[in-house]
Amino acid sequence: MLNKLKSFFLLAGVLSTLPTYAEPAKNDSSIWISNTYQTDFGGSRYLAFLELAPRTKNDNSDFSQIIVRPLLGYKLTKQLQLWAGYTWQGEYNDKTDFEQATNDIMEQLQWIDDWTSQLNFQYRFRLEQRFFADEGDVGHRMRHRVRFMYSIPETKAYLIAIDELFVYFNSIDQGPRSHSVQTGINQNRSYIGVGYKLMPQLNVDTGYQFQYVNNYGAADLYNHIWMTNINVNF
Repeated sequence: MLNKLKSFFLLAGVLSTLPTYAEPAKNDSSIWISNTYQTDFGGSRYLAFLELAPRTKNDNSDFSQIIVRPLLGYKLTKQLQLWAGYTWQGEYNDKTDFEQATNDIMEQLQWIDDWTSQLNFQYRFRLEQRFFADEGDVGHRMRHRVRFMYSIPETKAYLIAIDELFVYFNSIDQGPRSHSVQTGINQNRSYIGVGYKLMPQLNVDTGYQFQYVNNYGAADLYNHIWMTNINVNF
């Protein structure tokens, strides 16, 4: 257990250094709300998941986007799950509404393990094939996410920490996506929050997320996000 915690803090320290090499950068603040719904159909190996996630930008003054993400999954073992699905990333502006939406096909592997009675660990590996409204080429991206949840003894509260790294496999060198779709690190998100189990089927956590977006030929983004996750399991 001690070795696992040491590895976690080492990883967190390494990832926390990612934004430091990109200067100058644009700073922004946002509010993100993630509503998730998941079921195993009464204890079967089959899974279904839906996420609805509105977001703001420009110091919370403008509506930015909404994520709609349905997935279907299968439990290979108690810890290991395979998923496949689709993401609609609706990019909003007042001139074109959602005409610039991005459509992703995605595959996902997820490992969930209780290290102790209080500490839960999750690892998620996701592949995305990204189809852009303003670009004919497809972006191929992978995402690595680690998640730790510590249940506070004798309470319904918990602490949560998440880090997710986004990496593109390919580059788009011409057009509006040339500054954002380039081989290598695309972005990193680090989140820390506190949550509460309102009932066995419903929990809510809220906290701070730092998003670093690596842009090529343009200012990088440091986004300071107040993040709230509302999770329903049935």
